[in-house]
Amino acid sequence: MSSRVGAQPVFLERLLLDVEMRRGQVHRRLAVRTVIACEHGVDGYRDSVPVKAIIGCRAETSVLRFPKSLSKGERHEFVSLVCDDDLDGERQWINVDVDHHGIAPGVVDDEGKVVGGLNVSITFDDRVPDACWWYAEQTECERVVRPPAGDRRLLEIRRGVVEHTFAGPCRPREQYGIAFR
Repeated sequence: MSSRVGAQPVFLERLLLDVEMRRGQVHRRLAVRTVIACEHGVDGYRDSVPVKAIIGCRAETSVLRFPKSLSKGERHEFVSLVCDDDLDGERQWINVDVDHHGIAPGVVDDEGKVVGGLNVSITFDDRVPDACWWYAEQTECERVVRPPAGDRRLLEIRRGVVEHTFAGPCRPREQYGIAFR
């Protein structure tokens, strides 16, 4: 049993989330994860929606199974894809719900490349928002409030793409992401 009740028995060393938006709705979500098992016998990762396995796992509805069970402290990288054919309305944010033991802080290597941590990237089609900002540990009401001009949370949109790497650790039972208007 996990030491955190209800939490998946893994710690994420890295989560790269790449989201494609079409007509204001999420069309596709690609996730690259590097997990570290927090207990022996970890054989998969639960996702909140049905997924397609790409590399390093196989899909069973909303569970991604690893090729072999992990021992405590063992790392595994895998890639999954969500294709949302049932678009559920316009979004105001892309959210990561930390339902496991947390996500390591983003670290910049000697070449200036971010390794580890949570990185969220969104590509917008022709409906590019006026503003995007990152949020951490906020309620749904709080995250939709646009920060004032000059606020460090405001993000630059370049050629329809916005990206943010969270510098600090992402804590269990919290939510992190990018909001837009």
